[in-house]
Amino acid sequence: MQLGKPLSEKSSWYRARSSISLSGDHLNMFRKRTALLGLLCASLFISACGFQPLYGTRANAPGIVTELAAISVGAPSDPLNRTLRLLLEDQLRADGSVPVLYQVTLSTRLSVRDVAIQQDTDVTRKNLVLTSKYRLLDIESGEELFNSQAIAIAAYNRVGSEFANIIAERDARERAASQAAVEIRAALAIFFQRRKGS
Repeated sequence: MQLGKPLSEKSSWYRARSSISLSGDHLNMFRKRTALLGLLCASLFISACGFQPLYGTRANAPGIVTELAAISVGAPSDPLNRTLRLLLEDQLRADGSVPVLYQVTLSTRLSVRDVAIQQDTDVTRKNLVLTSKYRLLDIESGEELFNSQAIAIAAYNRVGSEFANIIAERDARERAASQAAVEIRAALAIFFQRRKGS
């Protein structure tokens, strides 16, 4: 009567089992190394392309911040342009602490779009689309250094109360203007960043 397998067979079975377990460990290690290698290659590729985050540390470096603070903001006197001008001045920190070297001129318009219409044709939600074209000028030479446009969208709900609708629309205007100011500031920072690097 055979109570068990010969020792040599057991040894082969254990060796096979250990080999399978070890192969699994090797596979996991290979996957980890492959993932790390992929991340390393991606980071090197991004660096080689010169990509930098929009709000990266270089865009907020002291030299860039000083350039932004040297910008005055010009805009028409209507409420929308005035609101954006004040918000952009706050973003640029243009408090007069450094000599003014540049001027940004704004031209802003607002459009309203219906985005939720019920079967009875009542509009329950609207989008405010703020579009601001702007130019960066060198004050001394009058040369245009940069121009672009910022687009910001803010939504608000319409309800039965007209007073509540007025407040909601006003809030949406301010949110859109705030978004546009942040976008303009970021674009100007990138412009000065690239200018210094050239």
